Amino acid sequence: MTTSLADPKEAASKLMAYLRTLRNDRGAMADLRCALVPARRARAWPLLARVGGIERPAYEAVAGWFGYHPDESRTGNLGATCRALAAGNSTFDGRFRRLLACDREDVIKLIRPVILAARAKEIPVNYEELFADLCYWGDRVKARWAKEFWGAPAQAVEGKPCST
Repeated sequence: MTTSLADPKEAASKLMAYLRTLRNDRGAMADLRCALVPARRARAWPLLARVGGIERPAYEAVAGWFGYHPDESRTGNLGATCRALAAGNSTFDGRFRRLLACDREDVIKLIRPVILAARAKEIPVNYEELFADLCYWGDRVKARWAKEFWGAPAQAVEGKPCST
């Protein structure tokens, strides 16, 4: 089963459908985590080969992150995840700004601690959206993340208009 990056949303859907089948296989999850370590990436290749993900950074990254934290959401983007992580943490704003300043290669490296923090706080991650965002990485994706992170809470937007 190989997929083209011609449609990242479709590729993300196929990748995640496959990764979900591995969720309860501790050995496979350990192998997926190896995708994030250059010296051990080859351990993940038998699994990644099934979705055409060998030596494709977005596949390797998302598979590795899923291996660490398989709790997923179907809504929001990484900006929403970071917003949930930032609640009560004044230093997280700087971490998020560093993510937005990165190119694709560097952002992949900086997302791993975010995923581990999400696991520690039991905050789910929208991996399908994250995969597509990595494929389309650029100013539009960064702007969408920023809107989710710094945007007004839904109740403030939907509530009564300001009376002053």
